[in-house]
Amino acid sequence: LGAVLAVMLIACVNVANLLITRATSRNREMAVRTALGGARWRVVRQHLTEVVLLALAGGLLGFGLGTAGIEWFKRVIQVNPPPSWIRFDHDYRVVVFTLGVTVLAALIAGVFPALQATRSNVGEALKDQNRGSSSFRVNRLTGGLVTTEVALSCCLLVAAGLMIKSVAQLRTVDLPFTTENVFTARINLPLLEYPDTASRVAFFDLLLERVGGLPGVEAATLSDGLPAAGNGVRIFQVEGQEYGEEENLPSAREGIVTPGYFQTFRTEILQGRAFQTSDRAGALPVCIVNETFARNFLDDDGLGKRLRKRPPNTDFQGVESEWLTVVGVVPDMRMEGIGNSEASPAGFYIPIGQSDVGSTVAIALRTQSEPMAVTPEVRAAVAAIDPDLPIFQILDMDGVIARQTFFYTIFGKLFMAFGFAALFLAGVGLYGVMSFSVAQRTQEMGVRMAHGARGRQLIGLVMRRGARQVGIGLGIGVGLAILVAGQVQFILFEVNARDPVVFGLVLATLGGAGFLASFLPARRVTRVNPVAALTPS
Repeated sequence: LGAVLAVMLIACVNVANLLITRATSRNREMAVRTALGGARWRVVRQHLTEVVLLALAGGLLGFGLGTAGIEWFKRVIQVNPPPSWIRFDHDYRVVVFTLGVTVLAALIAGVFPALQATRSNVGEALKDQNRGSSSFRVNRLTGGLVTTEVALSCCLLVAAGLMIKSVAQLRTVDLPFTTENVFTARINLPLLEYPDTASRVAFFDLLLERVGGLPGVEAATLSDGLPAAGNGVRIFQVEGQEYGEEENLPSAREGIVTPGYFQTFRTEILQGRAFQTSDRAGALPVCIVNETFARNFLDDDGLGKRLRKRPPNTDFQGVESEWLTVVGVVPDMRMEGIGNSEASPAGFYIPIGQSDVGSTVAIALRTQSEPMAVTPEVRAAVAAIDPDLPIFQILDMDGVIARQTFFYTIFGKLFMAFGFAALFLAGVGLYGVMSFSVAQRTQEMGVRMAHGARGRQLIGLVMRRGARQVGIGLGIGVGLAILVAGQVQFILFEVNARDPVVFGLVLATLGGAGFLASFLPARRVTRVNPVAALTPS
């Protein structure tokens, strides 16, 4: 929303700038109308009517572009379906609101130029087109608007650059587990048929045996959460540690898995052992912790230590919770969810046979070839146990990662579009103002050339104004971007919101665009004929 409003504000500033320069060039026409008795409000009405017509035409064109954009957006997100609550469709209320905002923005952008056109001195305008103090005020105003455009464009381009870098980071992120040839699906047991933990564990044991024996399956596992897809948080305590008040107890991610989980994802056991089929109810309660958990809570020496988790909706007072013995340490498998950069990755795993597992689990199979080819066999294996149970969210592991990170990909592209739109608008705005300035200073340039000034000197003279506007705009823009950057850190993936490389590239890009937008109009001064420029019109 902020990006869209910033682009709209840049567009309004740009339109206002162009309308001001256009109104200034029509000073003589407005002076004649006024001299012939035209009321001020009629002159203003004429300007605003023209603006509203332009706005309606632009709004209709924008509606067409928006419709195409929605269709593109829907096609893109269907490749990796987002959560069901994310829906984009046409809505007449949105269309009416957008057209209303378009007309309102046009009126706001056009009212000042309309008033400006009626303030000129009629006598001066009829004599020499009002090149005095009024022209100076207009130049100062248009320069200020260009500075505003550059500042806002700088903010948007910084946001776009940070999002693009986040997408690049995602594509190169090093994961401590394999995603190749891994089939995944989910299954949800009805509570009426499977009301307690024992019945659910019995079903999962039988299912694991069946899917693990399918042709082409190298390893199989069931779990309440997949790597990088996020696990739930549990409060716990480590044996021998004093925490004082209940609110001081630490929390970490909890994963409920079957034996074969780490084998399926080819994750190395750093210390100790993996879970075994003997880790069941009645045996010694065990757990495996990840590196961050071992480092933060067990001083890196976790094997043999014990912890216990707080039962749901209770506290530790008066509740005999089982102590879990740490039997292994594994790498961090993104239990917090990939992209959830503000959450701690610390977590622990417990075997499904010793857990209070819920009704929904994920199936993960590592196959010898194309993982999705086993879908019919997995469906048949589930149906052989319970014909009324469907499997859903059928994806390979790369699809799971893409589903978790679709936000970065989709909105990275949108921010990129907003950033380029802002860059284009700022460039057009500066170009228009510089062109108007050159046209206004034709006589001055003719006098300078008649006195021996060279083309290079005249180009430098004109470009200094553009460089000053761009420089001030970039300074303000960088300051705004630094202030705003901290607020967008949560949507970035392993990227510093004040990344100096991104800021440097944005400054270089905007500086280059500003140079080009100033140079092209400035080059025209070398083509001015001094005789024609000095001849009264």
